[in-house]
Amino acid sequence: MGRQDMVSKMWKSLRETGQKRKRHYILAFAAVMTFTSAQLAQGAFFDTAGKSARSMGMGEVFLSSAGDASSYWYNPAGLVKNEKRQVGLSYGIPAATISGLNISQINFATHLGKRSGFGAGIYYGGIEEAHDMVISGAYALSLSERLTIGGNAKLMRWSVQGQTTRDGTQKDDDLSKTSFSLDLSATYLLGEWFGLGTFSTGVYIKDAIMPNISESGSEDGKLPVEPGIGLMMQKGKLTVEGDIARVYEHTVLRIGAEDAGVYGSSFKLRGGYIHGGSFKGEAQKSDFNVGFGYPFGTVEFNYAYDIPMEFKSTGGKHFVSFGVSF
Repeated sequence: MGRQDMVSKMWKSLRETGQKRKRHYILAFAAVMTFTSAQLAQGAFFDTAGKSARSMGMGEVFLSSAGDASSYWYNPAGLVKNEKRQVGLSYGIPAATISGLNISQINFATHLGKRSGFGAGIYYGGIEEAHDMVISGAYALSLSERLTIGGNAKLMRWSVQGQTTRDGTQKDDDLSKTSFSLDLSATYLLGEWFGLGTFSTGVYIKDAIMPNISESGSEDGKLPVEPGIGLMMQKGKLTVEGDIARVYEHTVLRIGAEDAGVYGSSFKLRGGYIHGGSFKGEAQKSDFNVGFGYPFGTVEFNYAYDIPMEFKSTGGKHFVSFGVSF
């Protein structure tokens, strides 16, 4: 089984490794447990959602993520809103207390005329002994002035290195798996409502084909299909959104907001909240998110901090990103 394979692998290394190297495998095991047990990464060892510091600062709501190079990981239909070509670089620490555990990402997004957009990117994350990688390509098309659809195809691979036993006579087998997945989304502009602002709605299906991340091919290794729906309100430079999704037996609630003109400046302040679970049998958990952004000409800097209420000892998640428009 996918997650179980990796955990068993780490326990075996811990039992058979001498004291000198045990610390490294404890860190590796902690990294795997971070990916698989806490609500610090969406979708098990594969981080199939990619990362956007802007969206994370708003509770990872999907409609409001549109506008930067990495937003298509959340909402591929939002690529149509990219008025310029963009290149984005992101770096994150999924658990501040685990040394060496980090993720990085590079993305490119561009419009293709007035009715379509394209995005592509590479995500890489993990620690020395265990890591995952996702290569993605996305496309969006406006079917009308109000309705837009999009899809993001993902090639995903994880691997865990085999370790030499204490007596040095043999080496454990490496573990790895490559899978393919697909995210879909659609957005619809509702228009002005009651003078409150401009409203939009949308739906998404993450991992629509249920990729199997199990090294052994077990049915338990299938990632869950995650459907979700959101409602977004925009009024001036203020954006507010609420999403509801379903993961296994859990209902996941996400709420986020961004003020893109704090005190009349270009400073962008963000906040968000996530409540739900990601895995079978997991208890409901809550995360709070805060973030900010600031443009320097054609370059924009974004930062986000995720505070997991049930896993405070991990130190939370820190993410930074730089986007360049041209």
